[in-house]
Amino acid sequence: MNENKTRTYRLRLVIALAVIAVVAVGYFTVTGIGNLCGIGFESLTLLCPLGALMALIAGKTGIPVAVVSVLAALALCIVLGKVFCSWVCPVHFLSGKKRRRDLRAAASEAEQAPPKEADGAAVAPLTAQEQAALSGCASCASPCGKSAGVKIDSRHGVLAAALGSTLVFGFPVFCLVCPVGLTFTTVLLVMRLFAFGETTWTIIAFIALIAAEVVLLPRWCAKFCPLGALLSLMSGLNRTFRPHLNRERCLAESRGASCDACVRACPEGINLHAIAAGETTLADCSKCRACADVCPEHAITFPLLAPRAARTSAGSAEPVPGTDLDEGLAFAEGADTDR
Repeated sequence: MNENKTRTYRLRLVIALAVIAVVAVGYFTVTGIGNLCGIGFESLTLLCPLGALMALIAGKTGIPVAVVSVLAALALCIVLGKVFCSWVCPVHFLSGKKRRRDLRAAASEAEQAPPKEADGAAVAPLTAQEQAALSGCASCASPCGKSAGVKIDSRHGVLAAALGSTLVFGFPVFCLVCPVGLTFTTVLLVMRLFAFGETTWTIIAFIALIAAEVVLLPRWCAKFCPLGALLSLMSGLNRTFRPHLNRERCLAESRGASCDACVRACPEGINLHAIAAGETTLADCSKCRACADVCPEHAITFPLLAPRAARTSAGSAEPVPGTDLDEGLAFAEGADTDR
């Protein structure tokens, strides 16, 4: 990918590393900042929403800090969606080697732009699957299928198992193998090793567990992460900074080109051409902007709020008289014109 395609990824990586650095400084200065499993200062404390839920189940009673933590996570997801997954969580980057390879491949193919003439110039034909996914899109004002809601997948099964095991055994079993917790615990142990000379086999064990989870399970985030599943459930009501597709710019929908760069680039498996045809819905969007970065026509934007036409027609399979999604998107894009 060229510089333009990697700038968002680098910004996300810098933010994730900054979070780890802040946690490390907190550990070293004993300021009580904590980490992503339980972060706060003095009397202000928030727990990981999954850990908070498991604490409530294990204790079988209402724990104020756990209740507040769950409600705070819910509010954040309603406002920003699953932004935590791609902008803060370190595991997203540890397990992202294959994803980055796919992203580079998608960007490389997208940069080999098909002919832009609309006078019958030859473009690659759509596959049968793409034809089925896009069938009927020209007649409706919103992306085909349901854009809201959540698709239940393997991650939700792991989530159910994590909560169920907590109920059975009386303590958060998943926390013992949670890669987020293991990452920050390993940071703490390594710091103590260099600062105080404390040696322990636990460091090797934790590093081995993290390596096993991100190497042997390269799609941890997309297929196994129960925290991601919980955040997707909480993000069902999110309506801000959601990706929007300008159909007049899109090569696949305006010119019939076989371009699926945005679908391949999305780590969550969202298909903006036909939401129902994707692995997940917009409730799983983590705002990573990979789809927008690889689009050769800059047809994908992340406006603060959906254009009125899109909001009016969302949830309806029938065309809404008088709506014009493309005009609304053009207005929402504003300064994001051809660069």
